[in-house]
Amino acid sequence: MSFHIPGITHDRTAIEAIKFAATQVASSDANTLDDYEEGSWTPVIGGSGGTSGQTYSSQLGRYVKIVKLVIFQAYVALTFEGTITGNVQIQGLPFTEGDANFACVPFNWQALATSMVNVVGRVESSTTVITVFGLTAGAISSETNMTATDIGNTTAFMISGSYRASA
Repeated sequence: MSFHIPGITHDRTAIEAIKFAATQVASSDANTLDDYEEGSWTPVIGGSGGTSGQTYSSQLGRYVKIVKLVIFQAYVALTFEGTITGNVQIQGLPFTEGDANFACVPFNWQALATSMVNVVGRVESSTTVITVFGLTAGAISSETNMTATDIGNTTAFMISGSYRASA
C-alpha cells in the first residue's frame, strides 16, 4: 500500500528516507518541516571589545539545523591568546540567534588562568556569539563575565548546546 505526501512518495513496505531539496523551499505553515542542514563552523575565542592575534591548536565545530533549531558542538583550543578585550566570547556560531530568551550552554574547560568551579555560556540574542561566564570557588552569588585575565595561552573549551535561529 502507498500513500502520498505532496513532494514525497512513500511505500509502506520500503520507506528509505525523507530527502530535503538542496535549497530550502520555505513554508508559511509553522508546523511544516521544511529545512534540514548539517555542517561545520569555526569557533573563535574572542572578546566583546575586540579579538586579534589568536592562534589555535584546534577549532572544530559541527551543527545540525532543523527548521530553526540549531544543535551545535565545538572544541576550540588556543596556542596563543593574542589580544582579547571586553568579555570573553565564543564567536562564529553558524546562524544568528533569534530568540530573546537566550540559550544557556554548559562548558568543559581546560587551562584557565583563573581557577573556576563552573563555566557556562549564554547565546546572545540576535548575534552569533556565546558570552562566557565563570564562578570561582570563593564567589558568593552567581557567575560573572569572564575577561581576558581569566584565560591563558593554552585555554580550551568544549561545548555542546542548542538555540533557536532567526531564520
